[in-house]
Amino acid sequence: MRILEGVKVIDFTHAYAGPFCALNLADFGAEVIKIERSTGDQARSWGPFKDNYSGYYASFNRGKKSITLDITSEEGKKIIFDLVKNADIVCSNFKAGTLEKYGIGYDEMKEIKPDIIYATISGFGNDGPLSKFAAYDNVIQAMSGIMDLTGYPEGIPTKIGPAIGDSFTGLILLLGVTIAYYNKLSTGKGQKVDVTMLGSLFAMLEKPILEYTSLGNKMSRMGNANPYKAPNDTYKVKDGFASLSVINEDMWIKFANLIGSELINNEKFKDNTSRVKNEKELKTIIEKYFADKTREEVTQKMEDLGIPCAPVINIKEAFDNPQLNARDMVVELDDPGAGKMKVVGNPMKLSKTPPVIEIPSPLLGQNTEEILESMGYSSEEIEDLRIKKVV
Repeated sequence: MRILEGVKVIDFTHAYAGPFCALNLADFGAEVIKIERSTGDQARSWGPFKDNYSGYYASFNRGKKSITLDITSEEGKKIIFDLVKNADIVCSNFKAGTLEKYGIGYDEMKEIKPDIIYATISGFGNDGPLSKFAAYDNVIQAMSGIMDLTGYPEGIPTKIGPAIGDSFTGLILLLGVTIAYYNKLSTGKGQKVDVTMLGSLFAMLEKPILEYTSLGNKMSRMGNANPYKAPNDTYKVKDGFASLSVINEDMWIKFANLIGSELINNEKFKDNTSRVKNEKELKTIIEKYFADKTREEVTQKMEDLGIPCAPVINIKEAFDNPQLNARDMVVELDDPGAGKMKVVGNPMKLSKTPPVIEIPSPLLGQNTEEILESMGYSSEEIEDLRIKKVV
């Protein structure tokens, strides 16, 4: 038995952030019923495409069921409320006020199911001056402060490659839902879980926040260097780049002896404070030593010294990485729309109740009839709903 087996989730989420939360609930056994418009989740139109089918959608909706539904119609609202009566969790990532506008917000749902957990992701939340605005990852990265911290001082502010505003916020919602569900098991009471992309990314800023609140310093872009440790950066080598961290004096002595006389007994590098101050000169010396050495050679030398180091790898190398494969982080699914495709596994490995990720994402409306029949609708009633374009 999977740990969330018997938990029912009504999922209004679309795009990435919300579906990423619901995907993890499905991986651990929850029945996730995805409510889609007749045109489907907007991610169904996002590339990359495989066999003319969205690989993006297929990657982030595994393990769910899909029902198409006109949530603006009275019949559609009735179906939603009937679903909510037997549900534990509702998830949404529409901008604030959208479901409320259609009369299916938290206040209406808790009238139907007082102990419902109503979980929402939005760009800015349900209150505040920006609450009514929609948001996407690049906008949130810019507004949170994280974009100003990414890149090199001489370059422009840079978005972190993956959409962390979506994925990280989805995980924060997952955590909130888990805590709320645990509280429900203890008290019998539901509640609203309100998570924002802006707040989630702002909470990640760590050292820049501490520098500002403690010292009044405004940190900005500094590439891959560490403002507190050196050498701690990404260095050019013969066939690419390698990233290493010399984090204490014992490591430094070993590292300096490897590099040679330019570092040994050099007053500019006598301690960590001096090395941080003279980091640019230190980097030039290190890259001169690394210039004729491959990523593998550099990594091996650092491993021999007990110094953390890794090659900077590309996506193909990541998929071939034996450590990731040993941890089942690359899984092949037979998707009904995209065919056989590799997807990312679940990084949470529970020894007693592991995630099940072999169930592919549903086609649009694939489970509509099944879900309605389970609610007591007859074939004639379902056909009538189709004619009216409710489903």
